[in-house]
Amino acid sequence: MVFKSGFLYDAEAVTRRAHEVGAMVLWDLGHSAGVVPIKLDEWGVDLAVGCTYKYLNGGPGAPAFLYVRRDLQERALSPIWGWFGQRSPFDFALEYQPADGITRFLVSSTPILSTLAMESALDIVLDAGVERIREKSVLLTSYLTYLVETVLVPLGFSLGSPKDAAERGSHVSIRHPEGYRINRVLIEEMDVLPDFREPDNIRLGLAPLYTSFSEVWEAVDRIKRVVEEERYLQHSPGARLTVT
Repeated sequence: MVFKSGFLYDAEAVTRRAHEVGAMVLWDLGHSAGVVPIKLDEWGVDLAVGCTYKYLNGGPGAPAFLYVRRDLQERALSPIWGWFGQRSPFDFALEYQPADGITRFLVSSTPILSTLAMESALDIVLDAGVERIREKSVLLTSYLTYLVETVLVPLGFSLGSPKDAAERGSHVSIRHPEGYRINRVLIEEMDVLPDFREPDNIRLGLAPLYTSFSEVWEAVDRIKRVVEEERYLQHSPGARLTVT
């Protein structure tokens, strides 16, 4: 999924086309895992990476993950040679020999506390089922895009995500020339926590497990108030914080 617009690629079709011309594919699942059905084995995907801190409920500091198709695991090598990825780590040999299988991609000691927290976080996703999560995601983002077009477009906003739910992930981008300053007011005064991506994208992430339709309406109403009341004018047009 594209991180700015939320555009959802047809991963199966893209992977098939890449293989037809002899290319390999590495997918970034950071904005898809936990909210969109993913079938890497079935699609014949070569490689994939992702994070668990977004829709997999891990939160800040949660571990990332790596997928390597089984038939590639003995041929592919990690560019980072870590102690735990060695064939015999406790031999302390000076020559690096990669371990068999997926183990060769381990780099260092496992983050035990973060990994333990992920067990409970993933149980919630498994109990709900990704297919059902996707169904609610489509309903939430469809409702949000409707509100954007009816409430926010008259105020100078435009929709930065696909209108077709089949081409959209679980975040909706809205665009406005004053997007950055509006975003700051939302975070600092209005208790709405989007993020901003240049040049004018405000991203609203909808986590279906615990985002309600009333919260979507409330967020749009607060965005509307920020613009109508011109609250964003208090911030300098050129100022940028380190984290946006």
